[in-house]
Amino acid sequence: MDFVSVRQAAQSLGVDDSRVRRLLHEERLRGTLVGGRWIVDADSVRDRKLSAPEPGRPLSARNAWGILAMLSGCRPPELSGPERSRLLARLRNLAAHGELSAARLQKLLVARAEVRRYRVHRGAVHVLLTDPDVVRGGGSAAPRVGADYVAPGRAEVYVHPDRLGKLEAGFGLVLDTRGGNLVVRVPPAEVWAFLASDAGGAGEGKDAPASVVAADLLDAREDRADAAAAGILEPLLAAYAVRPAGEGRRRGITRT
Repeated sequence: MDFVSVRQAAQSLGVDDSRVRRLLHEERLRGTLVGGRWIVDADSVRDRKLSAPEPGRPLSARNAWGILAMLSGCRPPELSGPERSRLLARLRNLAAHGELSAARLQKLLVARAEVRRYRVHRGAVHVLLTDPDVVRGGGSAAPRVGADYVAPGRAEVYVHPDRLGKLEAGFGLVLDTRGGNLVVRVPPAEVWAFLASDAGGAGEGKDAPASVVAADLLDAREDRADAAAAGILEPLLAAYAVRPAGEGRRRGITRT
């Protein structure tokens, strides 16, 4: 029988350590106490991961960006008051949920942008990542937003829909649907101001907001990326935990 640590089990399931300990106490995961510390049956972790319920329908791109903007403390672009209220309720529900499910969050946010994969010359990657027409995302921005994740050999960027053709021609991008070394996400034009809000210094390029980087990491569907995304999202969602009426609204959507 193979065992893993509580931390390893938490990373695999996309939850925090306390959730794993609670599942062990409730006998919903199998484990053993050794020297006062839990070790977790690896088969039990795999069984729980495989038996997780299928996530619900994805949010529309409009609502996905609304969620991401609110998590960043910004006013959601192009949303009405009632739409913002519904998203606020969704965030509070996610914050109250005992288990931060990577699969559920990935499914909710997957429609936020069109995803294209390209091959680009390795020598051009650094220049592309600092190009003023792109915003770094995913693994390319993770270290800069404090996430413990790197993806050597792969670059990830967002580009405004009106600038995609310029980027393709300027860097000789070749579509590669089987993989490639460059992931380009094309979001709706109306969210670009939010995406590019971190201007950075001249020649340094721009990074997507932390909530967006977390959504990108979830798309990788890797345990390490899921754990890094959870590390970003958990404190952002904590701001939406149940509190006196109106407090979440003030913290979540007042900044423009």
